[in-house]
Amino acid sequence: MEVATILSRILHRDVTLTGIVISLSFLEACDNYASDAADAVDSVDAEENIYDLLSYVNGNRDWFEVLGSMIANLPNLNVLTFDGVDLNEEYLETFWGAVSASNSLTSINFADMSLQNNDEIFCIIDAPNVGNVVFHNCTLHREVGFALREAVHHHSLTTLRFVECRFVNTNTMREIIDFAGHLAFLPSITSLEFSSCDFDAQQSTCLLRSFREDREKSGLGPVQVTYTI
Repeated sequence: MEVATILSRILHRDVTLTGIVISLSFLEACDNYASDAADAVDSVDAEENIYDLLSYVNGNRDWFEVLGSMIANLPNLNVLTFDGVDLNEEYLETFWGAVSASNSLTSINFADMSLQNNDEIFCIIDAPNVGNVVFHNCTLHREVGFALREAVHHHSLTTLRFVECRFVNTNTMREIIDFAGHLAFLPSITSLEFSSCDFDAQQSTCLLRSFREDREKSGLGPVQVTYTI
C-alpha cells in the first residue's frame, strides 16, 4: 500500500487500519507531506488532524509528536512495525511516547535496526495492551531485559521473540549469565524464543540454563523457552 495512502488513513482515523510499518519511505513521505484532495475534510477528526499537522513544519519534532498521537487514537491498530529506522534522528524523540498512549496495539515488531544505544524507543512497548514483541535482524545490548523492565509498566507483555539477532558484550559465560538474568526477571513473560541468533552451542546452553535457574529463584511464573539454530 502506498505510504501516502497510509498517512491519509491515519488522518481520517480509519477503523479498518490494523497495521502500520514505520520505514524510511514512511518517514520520507512524512517529510514531504502536504494536504491535498486525498485529505478532503469529511469528519471532525480529519479536520482537526489536518489542521494540527499543518500547524507545524513538516517532519520536525512537534510534527511527529502530533502524528504519534493520531496513531495512538486509531481504534483498531493492532500491529506496529519499525523497519530500518535510524533512532539517532532527534525528530522522533517524542514520537515513541505519543504512540505509547494507544489502547489498541497488541504487537510491536522491530526489524533491521540497531537498538544497543537507544532504549528510549522501548517506551512504545508500554502501550497497555502490547503482549507480543519481535526483534528481527536487530543488534541489542546484553541488558535488553533490564531496559524492558524499566520501560514497561503493565503485565500484558507475554511473548518475546529474537530472530537472527546479535547481542553485544555477550562473549563470555559471565556476560551470557548476566544477559539471561535480566530477561528472567521480566514479570509477565510466558514465552521466550531465540531463532538463528549469534550464540554458539555452548553459549546457548549456558543461556537457557541460567535463564531457567534465575526464573525459578525469582518465584515468577514458568516460561516456555525455545531455541533454534
